[in-house]
Amino acid sequence: MADPHSVNLDLCSLEEGVSSPQSPSRHRMSIETGLIRTTYGQMAERKWSDLPSDLLSPIADRLGLIELLSFRGVCKDWKSASTTASAEIESLPDHEPWFLVYGSNSECILLSNSGKKYTINIPELNGATCLASNKGWLLMFQEGSMFFFCPFSHAKIDLPRFPHSQVTDHVAAFSSPPTSQDCLVAVINRSSETTLELNMLCHGAKVWTNHKGYLPRDTIKTIKGATYHDEEFYFFDNSENLVTFSIDKSWNFFVIIPRPKDKFPGINDLPIGRRMRHFIHMNMKNELGLPENVSISTCGTLVHDRIDKLVLNERIEAAEDSISYQLKGVWIQPRFFQVSPNQSWSL
Repeated sequence: MADPHSVNLDLCSLEEGVSSPQSPSRHRMSIETGLIRTTYGQMAERKWSDLPSDLLSPIADRLGLIELLSFRGVCKDWKSASTTASAEIESLPDHEPWFLVYGSNSECILLSNSGKKYTINIPELNGATCLASNKGWLLMFQEGSMFFFCPFSHAKIDLPRFPHSQVTDHVAAFSSPPTSQDCLVAVINRSSETTLELNMLCHGAKVWTNHKGYLPRDTIKTIKGATYHDEEFYFFDNSENLVTFSIDKSWNFFVIIPRPKDKFPGINDLPIGRRMRHFIHMNMKNELGLPENVSISTCGTLVHDRIDKLVLNERIEAAEDSISYQLKGVWIQPRFFQVSPNQSWSL
């Protein structure tokens, strides 16, 4: 297993111009094993931590997520030099999401889309539950508190107190990154057989607003996924039903049918696709090396492709006649966000 705290940077191929005190001409140097060799053959010792920031920053900008995390762990100067890095390689729109397993303690398992597995320490996820994942940000709930969190940079933005002290079958979505002034957050659950309860929060607001939706008979089963599109929140159940809630506070209920060969009046194309049973189809238990006695609940995310596709939430039970060990997991786009220590929901 790769160690996320080790880094192997090929600095020998980097070249930098340096001015000679005896001559205005510039000389090439190569960096190898902590030594600087000038064109005159002289050797001068220099620690890796002494590399200038104007050299370190371009290196950090070109690193993938795991390499960036390792780079930042070398020393304070290297961490400071990476303040503008964002792991651009993995953040490209056509990249498949990674999968993060958490829930037993602060030690988590991270599986990249290439199949590489890492162990990563994220204390903030201990005892927390992820309600939504979008573009590298997670919406987390922990002991009555709701907050946005980037697990790779540990960036955190606290939200106003949620109206409920516990979450059970709650599902959530947010319209844009929490640093955006137009960010909307919606958390939905089924409060009774005939009623949906939606709590919504606008960026900068101090109080959640509550909205009730009354279900037509036999319309919505267990909600398994949520996303935002064109000023509407979309909530999918585990069957073929869809409910939407628009920013003008109106509810609509739909039945999803296979796309007909011919266009019929009143039938619109669904702007968002779905990935159902994605964890099972990808054989993720085997990929993660999880034993049969592990049950896991997963939080989906939106995958950006030719058409956006929502990975739905899943619940995978442990094998029968075994002592169940429960974990949580989330599909996440591998992004690295940094925010000011003073960043808050109201700013």
